Amino acid sequence: MVQEDLSGMEAGDDRPVAVGSGSHDLEKPLLGKNEGSSKPRSSHHRRHSLRSRRDAVLPNSAYAVFSTLVVALGPLSLGFALGYTSPTQASIIEDLNFTIAQFSTFGSILNVGCMIGAIISGRLADYLGRRRALLLAVIPLLAGWSLIVIGKSAIPLILARTLIGFGGGIISFTVPMYIGEISPKHLRGTLGTMNQLAITIGITLSYICGMFFKWRFLALLGGVPEIALIVGLLFVPESPRWLAKAGKKEELSSCLQKLRGADYNIANEIADIQAAMEASNALPSVKLSDLKQRKLYRPLIAGIGLMVLQQFSGINAVMFFSKSIFATAGVSNPDIASVALGTLQVFMTLAAAGLMDKAGRRILLMVSAGGMALSLFLVGFSFYLRTLQPEKMTDALNTFICELALVSLLVYIATFSLGIGAIPWIIMSEIFPAHVKGVAGSVATLINWFCSYAVTMIFNYMLLWSSTGNNMEIHLCCIIVLSWN
Repeated sequence: MVQEDLSGMEAGDDRPVAVGSGSHDLEKPLLGKNEGSSKPRSSHHRRHSLRSRRDAVLPNSAYAVFSTLVVALGPLSLGFALGYTSPTQASIIEDLNFTIAQFSTFGSILNVGCMIGAIISGRLADYLGRRRALLLAVIPLLAGWSLIVIGKSAIPLILARTLIGFGGGIISFTVPMYIGEISPKHLRGTLGTMNQLAITIGITLSYICGMFFKWRFLALLGGVPEIALIVGLLFVPESPRWLAKAGKKEELSSCLQKLRGADYNIANEIADIQAAMEASNALPSVKLSDLKQRKLYRPLIAGIGLMVLQQFSGINAVMFFSKSIFATAGVSNPDIASVALGTLQVFMTLAAAGLMDKAGRRILLMVSAGGMALSLFLVGFSFYLRTLQPEKMTDALNTFICELALVSLLVYIATFSLGIGAIPWIIMSEIFPAHVKGVAGSVATLINWFCSYAVTMIFNYMLLWSSTGNNMEIHLCCIIVLSWN
């Protein structure tokens, strides 16, 4: 998914903050003599000195954490929309007499809306500011959920999903950027994972709520995070980098002081932000055609290749239609299995955040792709076993097939979250020069959502045609990822 893609686009460009003596002073012996005096320092004086130096090095991050949690309501609402089709597929088809084609369009058209939103999101965020861009994104989201609540045919529901996708596309670009720009350096990686984490929580919530509520009331619940986001945005600041870019120096100083705490010296960070903005403005403007240059073309192919293979691994098809997949596999309670799938993804996303910088990108990609290839092979094998003389199926064999499909899909989600879920977005933010990250990121986001649309649109047809072959083909895509790495 559109997960952590753009958090490093501008935030990653600033220089290290100079904080006077910094951590180097902390390495000096505390039992020395005061400069210009032979009298040793008292124990109280040493403790006070150490405390002041630590306060000078690390800002108070409470307000930045609060602001991150507020804007994370945006990706949480996107995750809720991504998971919405799984628990509602059977009831919507039954209540509105949808065909497979209509429901596949209803599920996949969200990606088209996200493509449109992603295309214009960069300009909106630069022109209006990050906060107002998020407020604007809430309008189509609320309109979309309202249409689903009152819609009685395919056309209004498909239009509704397009509107939800449009708002989600703006959110998928703006939220990671905002989090990266307000976060202090020592928490930027941790807070950056909140975007992907919120999406997985939203998916899981839609699975859980779908067990207890009808599809129209579930759509009504889908508007709750957006309303909470509107209220929360009244209490969070604008991005300091956008304020610097807009030339609002007084607001920049006030905003950054709130984000870092009243006792933190922000002079060096303000100077770094302004210097970064001046350097960025001095760079030539980049057009889409500039990506054809040889020095940019090869990293673009590598980055987009990872995006294509990420979606062709079938992740969104699994998350969109997990309930029907488990039902086809013969799992007795597909709702519980879907909730387990979403919950596991939440915990594995947290685990991946801790491993990302320690294990390295390449090894995580290889482990992730290998695990996905094996698990999807086993899912396909379980479907294949079910087709062999079904009239002679024993209870023991049926239980084994169900458990094999369930465990294999859980392993698939776990290994996806470990590497292929987030790493393509991180690599996209690392392999391009700063002045082309915006254009390259827009191209990557567009292609990612397009591939997601293609996979989710044809998945139900493939499942009807050959459930075994469908999983085998996805498994082959994972092998390609593994071989490519």
